Amino acid sequence: MRPAKQIQIADKARSELMAVARQLSSREKEQLGHLLPAFASKARSLAEHWDFAAPSRIVDQLLTDPCAFPDSPDIERLRRVVVARLALDHFEVEDRLPSSIVALYPKFFDRLVTFLSTRACYSYPHEYYSKDVRYALGLTVPCGTHQLDLRNRVGPKLILRDVIASRSVNSALAYAACRGWGRWYANHLDLRAMKEFNSDGWTASFVRMAEALKLNPDVRGVAGVSWFHDPRVRDISPHLGYIQTPTSFGAFLANMGSAPHHIANATVRSSTRQKLYEEGKYSPTCYLLAWPRNALIAWAERLKDDPSATFRNSRLASRTRFDPVQASPPTAIQAMRR
Repeated sequence: MRPAKQIQIADKARSELMAVARQLSSREKEQLGHLLPAFASKARSLAEHWDFAAPSRIVDQLLTDPCAFPDSPDIERLRRVVVARLALDHFEVEDRLPSSIVALYPKFFDRLVTFLSTRACYSYPHEYYSKDVRYALGLTVPCGTHQLDLRNRVGPKLILRDVIASRSVNSALAYAACRGWGRWYANHLDLRAMKEFNSDGWTASFVRMAEALKLNPDVRGVAGVSWFHDPRVRDISPHLGYIQTPTSFGAFLANMGSAPHHIANATVRSSTRQKLYEEGKYSPTCYLLAWPRNALIAWAERLKDDPSATFRNSRLASRTRFDPVQASPPTAIQAMRR
């Protein structure tokens, strides 16, 4: 296993990042050179903030400061420049990473610089910008289907919310059993990296997470929050049933409630879920799925000898073993559209 400090940006990607980073006037270059290091440090300090976008908001405080940039600059151009400069000068992954994650970085940096040089020139949605600031600082690392935030918390208030909503202490008991009040990894999706969104891709991604947990013993486990962790989704959209696999191997769920953006995310790609929602037969609900470290590592070890432990739908035929390091990315599917 290689330490994260050995992650290097390939020459071609570095050259293209430098080209993006040079899209500045002389005054802008002087200001960023002087001020960006302090703002990068402050953004890094907010890695564990409940607001995922907190690091990017700190960077935006600099870019929208009229004293630093008095000429009303093109903010999206400066955002592209800053992401490139953060990746070149301030990229640092503090945790040790397994070789299976380190091996993803060449394609990851290629994807990032391609996006900055093409699509982001026309539109740079804040969702992507927030993610890219974290990537560039090394706060979030690629993990295949999932992206992995290295500093996160599963606060007791979240568990209390579930206890009240569900009238069950199951999540509280599981939280206490794994001593969940420490640091967690948080997994989430990036719509620009969805080629492996299927059962094999999820298996590979969580195997990598288990390997990362082995190298970082202070991390309590991996947790993610989404509408598709809702147990009802398995019945409404059976093709997504494999997402519940961790609950058969020691993971626990906590109800986080519903909000307009959860409803939008759950229904925008599925006419079935949209119809059931409109008929009042389905209320999209956000759930936390937390997989404690010991249980996740035990699952990954079992998977080596027991292919039935892979992420899978019960209706699917048995699979062959899947090597998350050597296997090519599975063919892209429209898994979330039904």
